[in-house]
Amino acid sequence: PGVYFLEKYDPARIPVLFVHGIDGSPDNFAYLIEHLDRQRFQPWVYYYPSGARLGLIADHLVQTVLQIELRYRVPELVVVAHSMGGLVARGFLLRREPDRLRIPLFISLSTPWGGHSAAQLGVDHAPTVVRSWYDMAPASDYLQSLFYTQSASRRSLPAATQHRLLFSFKKGSRSFGESSDEVVTVASQLRAEAQEEAVRVYGFDDTH
Repeated sequence: PGVYFLEKYDPARIPVLFVHGIDGSPDNFAYLIEHLDRQRFQPWVYYYPSGARLGLIADHLVQTVLQIELRYRVPELVVVAHSMGGLVARGFLLRREPDRLRIPLFISLSTPWGGHSAAQLGVDHAPTVVRSWYDMAPASDYLQSLFYTQSASRRSLPAATQHRLLFSFKKGSRSFGESSDEVVTVASQLRAEAQEEAVRVYGFDDTH
């Protein structure tokens, strides 16, 4: 696990940190990285064991980014996260101590802000439970902690960070049940608290 640079660090360009989802890898962002404006930005990727507890992963990302910040004096960073990676990234943003590193933009792609019912089924019935399922279950403490304190007060992203929420939907003519992108329901991607805080919400007629 760690943050990997795809090229030598350039202080003149803004790093974009890509955070993958469950069972994913940095390869999932190949298209976005290929089309990144390399005159203005430089790609970083975070690779982590996606079966681990999400709070531990978020803590690891906080410590890793802090080490990079101290070593390279990074002034600014953009975060792009897919699916469960969005849950990790928000946990990271909420856990960071205020410091000189600015994170002006957080982009989430198809993130299950309301959790996933299959994770709850796995917790309840699977002979061996993947640890991240506990945090992906719809009523998990981790999901609650992303939007509320223990005293039930609302938690918000740092004031300097704008969230742009991208959700996906792909419902075929033979599809039944809740609207989804064939993996995550639209309702979960559009959890009210996440929508309220986002500065923009974009929908895409596509799969997960």
